[in-house]
Amino acid sequence: MLEGREFQIYTDQKPLIYAFKQNPDKCSPRQLRHLDFISQYSTDIRHVQGSQNIVADALSRIEVGSITESPILNFKEFARAQKDDSDIQKFLHNDASSLQLDLKPCQTSKFNLLCDTSTGVPSPFVPTSFRKLIFDHLHNLAHPGIAASTKLISARYVWPGMKYQIKQWVQCCESCQRSKIQRHTKTPLGTFSLPDARFTHIHIDIVGPLPPSEGQNYLLTIIDRFSRWPEAIPIPDMRGKTICRAIFDTWISRFGCPSVVTSDQGSQLRSSMFVEFTRMLGTQKIKTTPYHLISNGIVERFHRHLKSAIKAHENEKWSELIPIILLGIRTAVKEDLQSSCSELVYGTTLRLPCDMIDVSDIPPCDIEFITDLRHRMQQLNSVATSAHCTDRFYIHPSLKSSSHIFLRVDRVQPPLRQPYTGPHKVLRRTDTTITIDVNGRKTTVSLDRVKPAHLLPEIVLSPPPEIINLKSTDVHTSKNDEPPTYVTRSGRRVHFPKKLITYMT
Repeated sequence: MLEGREFQIYTDQKPLIYAFKQNPDKCSPRQLRHLDFISQYSTDIRHVQGSQNIVADALSRIEVGSITESPILNFKEFARAQKDDSDIQKFLHNDASSLQLDLKPCQTSKFNLLCDTSTGVPSPFVPTSFRKLIFDHLHNLAHPGIAASTKLISARYVWPGMKYQIKQWVQCCESCQRSKIQRHTKTPLGTFSLPDARFTHIHIDIVGPLPPSEGQNYLLTIIDRFSRWPEAIPIPDMRGKTICRAIFDTWISRFGCPSVVTSDQGSQLRSSMFVEFTRMLGTQKIKTTPYHLISNGIVERFHRHLKSAIKAHENEKWSELIPIILLGIRTAVKEDLQSSCSELVYGTTLRLPCDMIDVSDIPPCDIEFITDLRHRMQQLNSVATSAHCTDRFYIHPSLKSSSHIFLRVDRVQPPLRQPYTGPHKVLRRTDTTITIDVNGRKTTVSLDRVKPAHLLPEIVLSPPPEIINLKSTDVHTSKNDEPPTYVTRSGRRVHFPKKLITYMT
């Protein structure tokens, strides 16, 4: 549009006018690059006062136009809507209503508004078209809850069925749902299918970055689901090539290729190299849901034990401590297995540095012992992992049928950020996971991170208050001899005892 044309550049920055006239040696390399870019279009730069530079200032502050202003309450339209509102006409012609409707002058305008004076304080009767606007004006001040919003609005205005409508609008306020934390969803623990042999199902993860130790910055952890045999491999980086090499040299060379590998959704474990590595081994890969450590809990518990042991040694060279710590973990008896993982792997206990007596009576190259050991190893059955806590589970009933949900943000966020995003559309449900649409992308997350979204339909209607016109009904001569019906300010129908009716009449 501007290329190839002669034009002038107007600016309120005076130093820029003399920039092309000064000695280039005085400019920094960055300033020279900027001036070179400007000179490709024009060098005719002229000064204009800042008060007259309106167009450029408006473009530089274009984000101000994104501020949404609350609509102003028009008292003239409010008074006109009161005259045309059908609910007001019903209450005006109903003597049984507890409302006392009178015209009162508005303090901020010259119009008279129809107000309820039964409580001694005039409360304007809000027509149907202004109810949501009144709610938004008061609720958006501090976004109070249902009870506080009801008291705040009912103390100033009145309309039939207001409690029901206010409750619906507060529940459907998206800002409140994204910002307020209610009771978190807590689903029961899921279970993996028990492996039928040792080293067929392993869990892997990465710990780090850790303080540098002998050129190593991370730990690749592996644990067998059948025997609970752990491995912790120091690695210098988290590249896919490094991880694949460590798994092959340390685990596969000793225990063979696993049938199933479970890991989280780390980018290194989802890389094309790692996917091709598992395909080459004929291994099925299971990915856990993001930000849900309990899905890979067996290796996360191992991390806790491993880190506490490293910290207890009080040695910065943690890479030197890994072998001795693994020896202690492998020889420790596990309660759920009633044995150590080394016994499930080798068929016997390992000799520790503090052992004084050798209790092993295995003859060398005993064929009978080898045959018996092989037979006993084949008879081993897998033991399911045990839960060491008794958490209370909670799943909101609406999660089974809600069309949209709010997703909790579990990553570290700056202060004053909303803890939830959404609402997101639900695509598929299971017992422990839910698939949602996040910005056009299918994402499967744990139920523990979501809560149902209460969305406001196009028109939220309150239950129509049934107003009985007592002018055409003789309550004293009715067949059932029922007391008359009175309609309260909130639209409820109430019956007073006969003794009070006699006293009142």
